[in-house]
Amino acid sequence: MENPGFRAAAPAAGPAVRVAVPVMLGTGLAVVLGDAWLAARWGGHGAVFYTKELVQVTGWLVAGALVARIRPRSPMGVLMTLLGLLLAADAPASFALAAPGLALRVMATAGLLLTALQLPLGAHVFLAYPSGAVRDLAGRAVTAAGYVFGAVSVVLLAVFGPARPDGECRDVCAPLSLTSDPDAGRLTTQALAAGTVVFVLAGASVIVRRFLRAGGRERRLLLFPTAAMIIAAVLWASINLLGAVHLPPAGAPGAESVLAAAQFTSLLTVPAAFLLGQLRERLDEARVSDLVRGIAVLPAGRLEAALAAALGDPQLQVAYPVAGGWVDGTGAPVPVPEAPDPRRFTVVGPLDRPAAVLLHDPTLRDEPRLLEAVAATARLALENARLEAEVRARLAEVRASRARLVEAGDRARRRLERDLHDGAQQRMLRIGVALAEARDELRGTVAAPGTARLLDEAEAELREAVRELRELARGIHPAVLTARGLRPAVEQLALRSTVPVTLDVADLPRLDRTVEATAYFVAGEALANAARHARATSVRVRVALDGDRLVVEVEDDGIGGAAPGPDSGLAGLLDRVAALDGALTLHSPPGKGTMLTAELPAHPPAPPLPPAPPLEPPCG
Repeated sequence: MENPGFRAAAPAAGPAVRVAVPVMLGTGLAVVLGDAWLAARWGGHGAVFYTKELVQVTGWLVAGALVARIRPRSPMGVLMTLLGLLLAADAPASFALAAPGLALRVMATAGLLLTALQLPLGAHVFLAYPSGAVRDLAGRAVTAAGYVFGAVSVVLLAVFGPARPDGECRDVCAPLSLTSDPDAGRLTTQALAAGTVVFVLAGASVIVRRFLRAGGRERRLLLFPTAAMIIAAVLWASINLLGAVHLPPAGAPGAESVLAAAQFTSLLTVPAAFLLGQLRERLDEARVSDLVRGIAVLPAGRLEAALAAALGDPQLQVAYPVAGGWVDGTGAPVPVPEAPDPRRFTVVGPLDRPAAVLLHDPTLRDEPRLLEAVAATARLALENARLEAEVRARLAEVRASRARLVEAGDRARRRLERDLHDGAQQRMLRIGVALAEARDELRGTVAAPGTARLLDEAEAELREAVRELRELARGIHPAVLTARGLRPAVEQLALRSTVPVTLDVADLPRLDRTVEATAYFVAGEALANAARHARATSVRVRVALDGDRLVVEVEDDGIGGAAPGPDSGLAGLLDRVAALDGALTLHSPPGKGTMLTAELPAHPPAPPLPPAPPLEPPCG
């Protein structure tokens, strides 16, 4: 299976990666045990403080190792485990280790220098979630700036050291530095705290912007981790801001402790959120097995929904190639750009003869195994669905062609009706006027005995010819239908019927001309059959809207037994109704009357034609 733009699946985790994560995990846990021993022996804080610090470190180590196992092809697990190892290594910098001797001072100072790397590595982990790679330009810029800031922080702390506490030791009790200027140390601490605030807010803005720009599937994946990351970032910035401006004030001595506890909770929540997100992706892959079991008996119409569920992307579209473009499973056209975004586009099958293309959320590119598995599983079903979609597309084209033929026929009918009205009928009316004038001229003159009789016969024949011509014009296309709509046209049919008609015609809006004409001809043909063949004594006609369908029912009490012959008017109506994607039903049991029901789509009207000329009164 070849996929243009489909990034090849990443190779399985190499030996170096498979070894690196367990080594980092083991080293990190060993360092955590060492930290616990240092805290118990020389720590200046209470047990609760050390417990929360070490739990936080352990959480990152374990979550990173689990992510690496769940998603071995993703760098995310390596980054998370590395961050946990860093947190374990720099933990003594916050332990307030109060003990004489150079060794502990060196250890605490080394931890202090390593704390400068917490921010850039943490930002890298946050901005790389969930794929393990920072893909957007703004995220890369923030990550690079973070490492530069971390390197500068290491240098400044090594030269000037942190601010020396005036009272009780809270972090590094006796740091080592190249200079011993307390004011320089204080300024360094405040400058780094202010820089941390700016950097954290910049990183948080990138995370928020990425979430807002994400698609539906990516948002569901990012929602919980993004909330945890933003809360952690804001709390981290708040604690550094307090340090930069020497807060909390005397009136709120516990504010910093509350913030620290909140920050611990949020930072512990982040690795848990990352782990849950990666587990969710793995569960997406597990859904492929459900697809494998059910796809063999899955109807083609439900294939797109099944693929969307398996990939966790409700916006997924499946497009099938047909002559001249792409269609969906129903045969409707699907817009596929000539140069689609390769992260949103996957071809199933060979390039020269694809079975289908999947239009999906771009985050699925970060799960190549899932995409490959679903595409491979569904290929045969997609090929079958493509054939069905091609048939449906051709059927839709045939229906559209039939509808165009019906519309063309109606246009010809309207044109012929106007030609008869404006041409032959007008000439016949002028002949009638000429005969009347001839009669007036003969009055008071001596004419042959049969002249007046011949004029009377000519006028009578002319009136009958005009009447037949009007009946013909109405049969071709009634002018009242074009001018006033379906209800008045059906009322005229009832008035001209030789069988009593009961009308139940609703107030109808104007509909598409072809739909109105078809409904009219259904009613006209049924009334004609009731009068000519059914020996009916009464007829009921109902015309109403039922949702998006126009329903025409004509029921008589005649002898029944009607059936559409190959050349009958009913056969023509069947074709006409079918061309509009409608349905015509005939129920005519012998001896029990006949009911003809037509259901037509209630399309709105097309732009109106010019008004038809008014009907002429009978001549004579």
